[in-house]
Amino acid sequence: MKVAISSDFFTALSKLQNEVSHKTIKLIEKFRKNPKSNGLNYEKLHGTENMHSLRVDRGYRCILMSPKVGDVYILLWVDTHDKAYEWAKRHRCVIDAQTGNIQVVQTEYTTQKVADVENTQGFFAQFKDKELLKLGVPKQLLSLVESIDSEEELDDIRDILVDEVYEALFYLLAGDSFEDVYTMLYDKPSDEIDTEDFVKALESDSAKRNFYVVEEDDVELIEMLNAPLEKWRVFLHPTQRKLVYSHYNGAVRVLGGAGTGKTVVAMHRAKFLAQKSSFSSNQKILFTTFTKNLAIDIYENLKKICDRDTLAKIEVNNLDQWVHDFLSANGYEDKIIYGNQKQRLWNEALLVKSVELDKFGENFFMEEWERVVQPQSINSLNDYIKASRVGRGTRLSRKLRRAIWDVFEEYRTLLSSKSYKEPSDAMRDARVLIEQGKLKEKYSAIVVDEAQDFNAQAFMLLRAMVDDTKDDMFIVGDAHQRIYGQKVVLGHCGINIRGRGKKLKLNYRTTDEIRKWAIAILEGEEIDDLDDGVDSNRDYKSLYHGREPEVKLFETFEQEIEFIEQYVYELKKEDKESQICIVVRTQKRVDDYYQYFKKQTIGALKISRDSRDDLTNTGV
Repeated sequence: MKVAISSDFFTALSKLQNEVSHKTIKLIEKFRKNPKSNGLNYEKLHGTENMHSLRVDRGYRCILMSPKVGDVYILLWVDTHDKAYEWAKRHRCVIDAQTGNIQVVQTEYTTQKVADVENTQGFFAQFKDKELLKLGVPKQLLSLVESIDSEEELDDIRDILVDEVYEALFYLLAGDSFEDVYTMLYDKPSDEIDTEDFVKALESDSAKRNFYVVEEDDVELIEMLNAPLEKWRVFLHPTQRKLVYSHYNGAVRVLGGAGTGKTVVAMHRAKFLAQKSSFSSNQKILFTTFTKNLAIDIYENLKKICDRDTLAKIEVNNLDQWVHDFLSANGYEDKIIYGNQKQRLWNEALLVKSVELDKFGENFFMEEWERVVQPQSINSLNDYIKASRVGRGTRLSRKLRRAIWDVFEEYRTLLSSKSYKEPSDAMRDARVLIEQGKLKEKYSAIVVDEAQDFNAQAFMLLRAMVDDTKDDMFIVGDAHQRIYGQKVVLGHCGINIRGRGKKLKLNYRTTDEIRKWAIAILEGEEIDDLDDGVDSNRDYKSLYHGREPEVKLFETFEQEIEFIEQYVYELKKEDKESQICIVVRTQKRVDDYYQYFKKQTIGALKISRDSRDDLTNTGV
């Protein structure tokens, strides 16, 4: 016997009130132990194809499909009695004859739409019918699909297409070839597809995108049912699954826009690597990221997908903290400084600036230091005169470089006199110690999240921390979201990703309206791919739709906060369980908003650098 649960079932479960949700979970527990048990009220639904219902209580029903062939049950939906039955009448669970994928499809199509476009030739008319069918397009929708000529027209029929078909058509529109799209989304059938064999269909990697197969004594299932919105624990898109479970001949770089699941993929990758039996007992995986509280959050989420033994093989730490701990353990006494402390030293160093440098603003010197001197480990005037300044814009004569070096030398003297080191200097020192054999055990592999915010010294240090071998580095990032770092070329840091550059394209987190609004801000900007190439967002897409983003301007802070308070209350009226986050530009404004909302009935929670976000807190 095999029991599976669809991704949509978890979505429906998450919308139930707590009391009904608990009853549903108990029902599933009872059902999976014995589907033939008395008291389940297991009933065949007339007028449907293999659809059955289970009684949660007097008002609610679970909908499941049990095919004629094979001892298999697939839980599909849960809702109030009437809505559940109506959903069952409008849907069928089938195996697509071309792809072998299990699909939950609507039984009613908008026949008028199909009739309206008969003989209309659009973008997809260039593809053969057999190619569109191979991508999973239903035969009755071929003429409708062939009439489509734009992304907007494709979105108009989004509700009658299953996810993988919609995605395939979008990728074709974005310029990908038919062969690339098919390989990306589907497993190549090993033999002829049996549209009645659901047991076999559930075993495919493609099925794991939408269906969770329940194992005996499945502890993970109970955790999933109690947190149904955390579907990232088990449901991976085929492109994500291939990235996680493949073996590579070296470092891999994964690009992806906001919300494409880069961190999810990185966590599952760390789990997969930690479970490899070839690792010796004293070697670990390092999962590192730029900020401290993200590292804390990642560790908490890894606890949800890893057993104790697997988790013990994964070390999660932000890189600055790792460097501090490593240097301290090796008797390093210099203090690593950030932000305001650095600014005060720069103010002092600029006092020695010659008159001929007055045409350069203060930021020029700091940027020159961070983008030219530090990445190239420049320690002398002679090295600076010969240094490459590609991308800096302003050309500098030899004479100007000499004058600028006086400022840099003064800054370095000030650092030394106070026993201060910048993070880049500390990373360089840590790398030298590793090269001297001071790291007791190198890591088996390193997983890097938010790679766009790491500088060249960080990547050169990471390269020294793990041997250059198979599956050694898994690097995820998106230069469109760069906040702290400067442009880095991985190849210049000893990290070769040639032929192993991958990309995630589907945004699961935000609406397409938000995506388009955000992408428009960077319109015309050339964004790098972390390895001396250019990244494009043309094939980046959100699966969900919602309201357009609003931009409001105010004369005073008081007007702004009053508007936002009212806006928050309106959101809470729509959905009492909604989680709301206010993001502002400075820490001072965080404190201002926190003090204000703390006094309101809705309450507030300030997100800290040093602790994980508490999603059980219902305040702002």
